Amino acid sequence: MREIFIKLKNLSVITIIVSLLIGAVLLIKPDESLKLVSLLCGITVIALGIAALFSYFTKYKTAVLAVLGAVSIIGGIIISVKYQAIMSVIIFIFGLFILLSGIVDFFSAIDSKKSDISSWIVSLVLAVVTMVFGLVIMVNPFSSVVVMTRILGVGLIVYAVMDLISFIQIKKIAKIALSPEIDADATEVD
Repeated sequence: MREIFIKLKNLSVITIIVSLLIGAVLLIKPDESLKLVSLLCGITVIALGIAALFSYFTKYKTAVLAVLGAVSIIGGIIISVKYQAIMSVIIFIFGLFILLSGIVDFFSAIDSKKSDISSWIVSLVLAVVTMVFGLVIMVNPFSSVVVMTRILGVGLIVYAVMDLISFIQIKKIAKIALSPEIDADATEVD
């Protein structure tokens, strides 16, 4: 079992390298990264649309495939070309949900105060911070996307470093565990 674990951990070298590279790119070039991801998503949706149309023309003559194919191709083009507008709308909606959550938490904190719950002030402060965070995202969604992309990049780099530390530790543990040691004080038990 230990050998399997070690082999699996050896595979994490690939994950470490890829996470470091992607994290660095997201951190250094967030705009270009978003553009590339949007382009890849758009191409994928276009490919799905082409596959649906291909199936329509070669195998299954159903209107659903034709409509799905056409809509997918158009959607893929829009995703590829207008990714900033799409991301801004998605992030705006995300900010709205965060704002609404903060408002609910705010009123929950006030109810907690009325119920003499001692941690109400912490809840109130966190609710206000959440509301401000939601408003900031809603006011400037594209800048928020860039910041979130950078945060994701930092997160991937931290993950890679932590995984590298774990990899080194497991290598040391395996070396100790697999080394043949002779215990001079050992006694044989029947």
